[in-house]
Amino acid sequence: MRSLFRRTWRRAVQAYHLACARDDAAKRKIVIPSGVWVCDHCEQALLELTALREHIRTEHAYI
Repeated sequence: MRSLFRRTWRRAVQAYHLACARDDAAKRKIVIPSGVWVCDHCEQALLELTALREHIRTEHAYI
């Protein structure tokens, strides 16, 4: 039961992040293919959310 809840919660969080990224891209008039994440600070494109989080943590930790 706990794993089902965690899996559902993780999917909801991922869907929220994706929706926020798409809204942000639309506001900036940027077209980003589905499944691609772009760093707000340096606009580097990454294919996975975990890679984006790692990139922000290591490259932009001072912000």
